[in-house]
Amino acid sequence: MKVILTGATGHIGGAVLQRLLAVPAVTSIIVLSRRELTIKDAKLKTIIIKDFLHYEKDVLDQLAGAEACIWVLGTPTQGKDVHDDMTFAATTAFAENVLPTLEKGKQFRYLYTSGAAVERDQNASLWFLDKTRKLRGVVELGVVDLEKQYGEQWKSYIVRPAAVTTGKPIWSFVFGGWWIPKEELAAAMVDIAVNGGEKQTLESAELWQRGQALLDQQ
Repeated sequence: MKVILTGATGHIGGAVLQRLLAVPAVTSIIVLSRRELTIKDAKLKTIIIKDFLHYEKDVLDQLAGAEACIWVLGTPTQGKDVHDDMTFAATTAFAENVLPTLEKGKQFRYLYTSGAAVERDQNASLWFLDKTRKLRGVVELGVVDLEKQYGEQWKSYIVRPAAVTTGKPIWSFVFGGWWIPKEELAAAMVDIAVNGGEKQTLESAELWQRGQALLDQQ
């Protein structure tokens, strides 16, 4: 299975990359990145993208046959240009150029990394990070709508992790469910990309539970 990944140089994306490398079902990983990775592996290929709003034909040709994309681009507080414009520039490119290359009966799973407390209701009254949370909510709605636009070949998933940590933080007893270890998160995200799932939007606790169950099987 060929999987596209963005954000591989970041905290979450780096953990997802390690998990992809460890999963036998994933035979090809295409990382779209602004810079080269230090990791080298036979099933890993990095494509340097200077502008995430435009995809050249030679790039798109290398994505042919991909059955999933794990989108982890940007940080929570970045603006519309990253979370909206770049997200949908990519989904349009994938729909127009990758879907036609899929084998008959195959689906393309698009996994969008959102965040806890994101708000889809643009009329909601929020006490903190109003614009940021609502912007991500608009993007989530757009990702959901992609299934209607592109039909049965396209499957959208949205993950909403809380604070992502390395291991168990010393302050975990204070914040309860407002954190998730990156290893469990990555395991859950890769499993969704490879195997799909019934739920379209997964909250942090669900991701942790799914990821932990997968890691316990190792």
